[in-house]
Amino acid sequence: MILWLAPMDWFTDCAFRQITKEIFEKYGEKEKYDFRLWTEFMNADGYMINPTGVIRHLLTSKKQAPVVAQIFWGNEDMLLKCFADIQNKYAEIFSGIELNMWCPARNVMSTGGGSALLRCRPQTVDTIRKISWIMKMPFSVKTRTGLDEQDLEEQTIFLTEISKYLTAITVHWRTVKQGYADNGNWEFIYALKKKVDKNCKVIGNGWIKSYEDIATYSQWDGVVLDWVLIGQAAIGNPWVFTPHIPSRQEIKETILRHLEYMMTYEIFFQEQVKLFDWTLSMPTALLLDKPIVQSFDRSHVLISEFRKHLFQYVKWIPESKEFKQKVSTISEYGLLVEEIQNFFTIPTESHWS
Repeated sequence: MILWLAPMDWFTDCAFRQITKEIFEKYGEKEKYDFRLWTEFMNADGYMINPTGVIRHLLTSKKQAPVVAQIFWGNEDMLLKCFADIQNKYAEIFSGIELNMWCPARNVMSTGGGSALLRCRPQTVDTIRKISWIMKMPFSVKTRTGLDEQDLEEQTIFLTEISKYLTAITVHWRTVKQGYADNGNWEFIYALKKKVDKNCKVIGNGWIKSYEDIATYSQWDGVVLDWVLIGQAAIGNPWVFTPHIPSRQEIKETILRHLEYMMTYEIFFQEQVKLFDWTLSMPTALLLDKPIVQSFDRSHVLISEFRKHLFQYVKWIPESKEFKQKVSTISEYGLLVEEIQNFFTIPTESHWS
């Protein structure tokens, strides 16, 4: 069984993937599970027109391998060119490329990408077939159980048809209409496993909130899924892929290392922009040894982005409400580190719900 960190826009960036990989390597039950990663999704049109604006979503490091690059789009011609270009340039970095047919966000669907692909299935089948012809590396899709509850049968037929062109299909347990609601349909995923091409893996995603849930959701009524994904439950709890429960000290150290990785990766990316050299795999030595520059272009933006992780890390720790209020306006690296250090000197025990 393979566990995956689900791709989540603005969450599963290079730094967060590095953290989850390190924790699994240290505490994961590797005799039972293997662990894999996806990038955030990247706009194919943007990549072909102006890569500087979007290519940071594919930034990775050799320590994270194997990693799958995820793409979404609105223009078929650009999509085909994007898949071909990534395959030609970065086959040694990525273990596969995935097409996002999952995202229900309006700004993504308005371009014809994400879940909008389910509204024009005949065209989507043709596009997937064309991609499969040019692909030498694994090619997968991520999708939902359908547009709505009345669409489940049509979605099953569609996914069964495209499975012959794919290495894997990831199915999120909700319909597009359900968005991010709590209710979903894992039975759809198990039923699909029985119908897809024998060479196509089926990956289940949704509502796995704990390490114990992995075994619960990975099989049902004699059907065993090939792989499972964990997404939202990993935000602030990268230990969810392991049976390990972190101490308060470990949570603090992980938070600080996560923040440092975000800053280090950004410094590396900005150097790539200056050189216009898209070496997407960051050298391991650079990750470990490069000193943090506490003030640089976008540093305040990164700190703002990091707060969404930070608030989840401390969610179940007493006094976190006051701490979150205090750091909500901090935009300097040094001050944020100081407040994190101060918060974790409070002698209370961490609690995971």
